[in-house]
Amino acid sequence: MSVALPAVDILLGTYNGARHLREQIESFFAQEDVAFRILARDDGSSDDTPAILEHYARARPEMTRVGDRGRLGVLGNFSRLLASATAPYVALSDQDDVWAARKLRTLLSAMRDLEARHGADTPLLVHSDLSVVDDALRELQPSFWRYSGFDPERTSLARLLLKNTVTGCASLVNLPLVRLALPVPAAALLHDYWLALVAAAAGRMALVRQPLVAYRQHARNVVGAREYGWRPAIARLTSGAGTWDIEARRRQTAALLERCGARLTPENRTVLEDFISLPERNWLGRRWTLLRHGIVMPGAMRNLALFFLTKLGA
Repeated sequence: MSVALPAVDILLGTYNGARHLREQIESFFAQEDVAFRILARDDGSSDDTPAILEHYARARPEMTRVGDRGRLGVLGNFSRLLASATAPYVALSDQDDVWAARKLRTLLSAMRDLEARHGADTPLLVHSDLSVVDDALRELQPSFWRYSGFDPERTSLARLLLKNTVTGCASLVNLPLVRLALPVPAAALLHDYWLALVAAAAGRMALVRQPLVAYRQHARNVVGAREYGWRPAIARLTSGAGTWDIEARRRQTAALLERCGARLTPENRTVLEDFISLPERNWLGRRWTLLRHGIVMPGAMRNLALFFLTKLGA
């Protein structure tokens, strides 16, 4: 495998992930027909994670450790890794999943189709479905999208303002998108959410319907998969976990408007500006603004909570 000219930089951010890390890394080395480099940065782990990374860095020339070992948090860790990427394409990785051997070549094929239509200088992102598995990699659900109640065909900029439906570990982005997204602002909620927003605002996105990642669920998941349905939705609402921090999303949107302003279509600019200015409207005006622009959540139950249980900037 060529190390000097990798097609893809795999960004591996770790923190106390020793239990499953070897399986994740070995799934990188099982990738078919794609030259890659692994850029790994540990975020101050206290378990055996640094030793595992050091072992692979010594044993495999494809693995490179990045920068200092100070604690930056998930957003800061991946921001540092994104800034270190130089390959034409970048794949984000969790520390506890397992990739299908065809993952990179499948996403790369979709990426090159996207480039053929929109140009290699356009910020681009492609992403796939995932299977949901338990701690021992036993399949729980064959489709993360279906399990979570997402319709990937409806991933517009307006819809992304409220909820990210693009999973970072199932994504491939090109270098023009990385360069436009950097530096990741403090207002970004997560690194993969920010990349999806920038791609939707100033570039193009495409999807691959087949699951290419075994998305492991365990007690230490930062985000994880949540079932979509009436019963789990009611349980989350009654526990107080069914509303969203609209103010945080408004701050993220303001950062997006500042970053991508020169590249926005007039329609997208209006969507962002109206979402940012929600608190200036009355109760009915806020909800009409969301409906008019299609700024809604995936699924009827989420939208009932959004429109009737969320203050929307009041």
